Amino acid sequence: MASDTQQVHVPITYASTAPKDDPRRSFHLKLKHSQYEELKMKAAGERVSMSDYLVRFGLGRKVEQVSAGEIREVLAELRKLRRQIQGEATNINQIAHWANSEQSFPVEAREVAAQLRSQVNQINLLRIRLVELL
Repeated sequence: MASDTQQVHVPITYASTAPKDDPRRSFHLKLKHSQYEELKMKAAGERVSMSDYLVRFGLGRKVEQVSAGEIREVLAELRKLRRQIQGEATNINQIAHWANSEQSFPVEAREVAAQLRSQVNQINLLRIRLVELL
């Protein structure tokens, strides 16, 4: 039970001033002073209201949803390449030990190096795909 000295907080609701059949909706936007002035200048430059400028700018860009399946596919390809590169790194290490002891560079090492270059290119292509998904 509230005593005489305690205040009771009653939530305040605001009635909409828009007609009931108006399909538009509004929201409140907080900006830094510099952001407000920049928005105001850009809208004036386009000769539209700030609201119209925000709507055009915000709704004029296509937003794509990245599917979890696409990300899983790219991650699986990256895991596969990682395993291959780890195996080839072991091979290169063995070739380096042999080359150091024999003072010669085997022909097979060139093939392994070419495979690694190819896989690095594949990784770069996957990275580009990931960037496109984001």
